[in-house]
Amino acid sequence: MRSDESGSQKTAHDYLLKIQSRGWRCSLSEIARAMKELGNPQEKLTTLHIAGTNGKGSVAAMCASILQSAGLKTGLFISPHLIDVRERITIDGQKIPEERFWQLVVELSHRFEDMNSDPIELTFFEFLTALCVEYFVSEAVDVMVAETGMGGRFDATNILRSDVAVITQIGLDHTAQLGDTVDKVAGEKAGIIKKGSSVVSSANDPIAMSVIRNRAYEIGCSLAELGRDFSFSNVSVSLSGTAFDYDGTRTLKAVETNLLGSHQAENAATAIAACDVLGHMHDLQIDDIDILRGLQRVSWPGRLEIVSRKPLMILDCAHNPSATRRTLQSLDELGLRIDTLIYSSSRDKDYRTIASLLFPRAKRLILTRYGNERACNPETLLALPEARSKKEVYVRHRVSEAIELAKEITPADETILVIGSIFLVGDVLSWLKYGVEGDFSLAGLWQQSPKG
Repeated sequence: MRSDESGSQKTAHDYLLKIQSRGWRCSLSEIARAMKELGNPQEKLTTLHIAGTNGKGSVAAMCASILQSAGLKTGLFISPHLIDVRERITIDGQKIPEERFWQLVVELSHRFEDMNSDPIELTFFEFLTALCVEYFVSEAVDVMVAETGMGGRFDATNILRSDVAVITQIGLDHTAQLGDTVDKVAGEKAGIIKKGSSVVSSANDPIAMSVIRNRAYEIGCSLAELGRDFSFSNVSVSLSGTAFDYDGTRTLKAVETNLLGSHQAENAATAIAACDVLGHMHDLQIDDIDILRGLQRVSWPGRLEIVSRKPLMILDCAHNPSATRRTLQSLDELGLRIDTLIYSSSRDKDYRTIASLLFPRAKRLILTRYGNERACNPETLLALPEARSKKEVYVRHRVSEAIELAKEITPADETILVIGSIFLVGDVLSWLKYGVEGDFSLAGLWQQSPKG
């Protein structure tokens, strides 16, 4: 790399560090200004837009894999990332090239912030959304699959067209920003439904589903519901993946995905329905074989991911009570017990409820923290009654130390579960793959309250 390129990348990196302090914005006004400055490139993108409390990332990854298998050049925008910020922006499974990423950061930061009279000051997530759109348009993707960052109504991705708006399971998370009841959270998620959208939903909660139906009805959108318009059955799970039958606008037998857990059958069924709706809307040819291959090949790390066999070590990003219950159900279905539990949480999560679900199931606990100030102190977790009642509890302040301890104290025929935070899983993967702890400098973590 030339010295001028290195200096330019450092400037771009510093810019991304700076804008993380802008937090989360309860408004689309600034991202809308940014897109207008760019000529509203998002209007050129056919978009499959996904919101939900749990399952939205898995559904997004599955949709992208199906569409790619159908020969469509597919852009995928997700958040957060596990190790590398460029994981958020991929085309046909390939991360945006490093040089191109930093080039766009430099170009767009200058364009937005050097406006003399009224600079456009985007949040970190808003900026990455704008950068992603600009990149996907420049690469002429056929379809953009976008996962919301948080909520929907005021999420930066809601500047997208949302040709197909998908809403997965709804539960309580980010309650300070989205509301403390299911109907409030559902209302925020349903905000991605726009005039002209076709809607697909697997939000089985009756209150949430009522909100979504009302929103679709109010603005005249078609709605495909799990259990009414599409369904899955005959689910079987193993350490190799999940199989099920699907029935909707097409019927598929013995569909397989390499992702673990019966909940992935639900996510896969939602992805099939979403791709079918998109295909019908835009006359795209998506054959049965495309769906089958796409679901078999999908990559979605950190979701009941097996990273070692002796002992069996499983990583899972569940970080709210409803997702944790699903993970425990999946372990039960697989016939697995939790021998060693490595747990960390963000301070703003409902770690008390999660601990009450997890800790009694574990033979031994290792309480740790990922490498950011947003992480909960292990001593706080140690003070919980479910931790105090355990005979074998360890505290390690570095994830690397927690992992090495778990390997040391867990027999080869037992199971280690790592769970509690996406950032914990990212930290663990960084250590296991590269021998270094996670770098959270560009994770988009912020401490301040929402702002308008």
